[in-house]
Amino acid sequence: MTNLLEIDRLQTVFWNGKEDVVAVQDISFNLKAGETIGIVGESGCGKSVTSLSIMRLLGNNGRIKQGEIRFNGQNIADNSEKELRTLRGKEISMIFQEPMSSLNPVLTIGHQLVEMIQCHTSLTRREAKAYAIEMLHKVGLPHGKNLMNTYPHTLSGGMRQRIMIAMALSCKPKLLIADEPTTALDVTIQAQILELMKVLQQESKAAIMLITHDLGVVAEMADRVVVMYAGQIVESADVFTLFREPKHPYTQGLMASIPSIHGANERLQAIPGTVPSITKMPEGCRFHTRCALATNRCRQEQPELKSVAGEHQVRCWVVEEQTIPLSNIVNSRQQEASVL
Repeated sequence: MTNLLEIDRLQTVFWNGKEDVVAVQDISFNLKAGETIGIVGESGCGKSVTSLSIMRLLGNNGRIKQGEIRFNGQNIADNSEKELRTLRGKEISMIFQEPMSSLNPVLTIGHQLVEMIQCHTSLTRREAKAYAIEMLHKVGLPHGKNLMNTYPHTLSGGMRQRIMIAMALSCKPKLLIADEPTTALDVTIQAQILELMKVLQQESKAAIMLITHDLGVVAEMADRVVVMYAGQIVESADVFTLFREPKHPYTQGLMASIPSIHGANERLQAIPGTVPSITKMPEGCRFHTRCALATNRCRQEQPELKSVAGEHQVRCWVVEEQTIPLSNIVNSRQQEASVL
């Protein structure tokens, strides 16, 4: 099967008034039709910037400096704004992180849905309104006709998120980018939203790029996983391989920090330190300041993303030189916690 989306050596920068600051660097991955890829990592690692680069919604001070973004074989990194408008919404749709700030507070739900549908189809206003109500029913809002005249602030977070999904899928896009689609929702609504996305994906055969920091969501939804840290991909594999055999110390740290239902009285594990600022990236491996396994080579040379087995890729000198089992990392974290 050919790739629907191909990102090759993407580098996105932002002008801070003095110089270009690199937000994401050397990002490469592919996505096939009907496939779901999870992009995970801590806040500030570059997940959202990667998605906004695909949509070309970087603002006046952001730009793609290097690399290609091929959608259906066409490099859209160089497309004009006019060409991008034909893609956004129709071919590529996005569910933004916070539905309250994504929906216009002074326009009714119906106005925003109908405007979106008419922008990308040849439907009349009456036809677009009927289709909008149908989409609201499809995302689990049975009183769609009444909702058309309501404003976003009168609705719950779960309802607003369903409306965003209805809007994103109304033109049957080939690629759906979901940026933290379940953030700030309670667990019951989260489960409903994820199930809804899976059902609608099966109906439309759309590819999904799921951005999240929740590994439970990734395990539930993704076929493949990309782990990002400090603007780079540090590990990439299919979801079963990543959860069964994580290689990079950062990925292992993320796995070790997941609470266990069998360890209610155990201290939660944590990765020490914080993600470095994009203006002050460390030399060598960007994770070495937080890594218990860092060597002098890690501090001096930046590793490349290399294949360790099939499509399993890792950016780490330690992994390249020898395999470190997950138990070693877990034990190391437990020892640090006991000292504290």
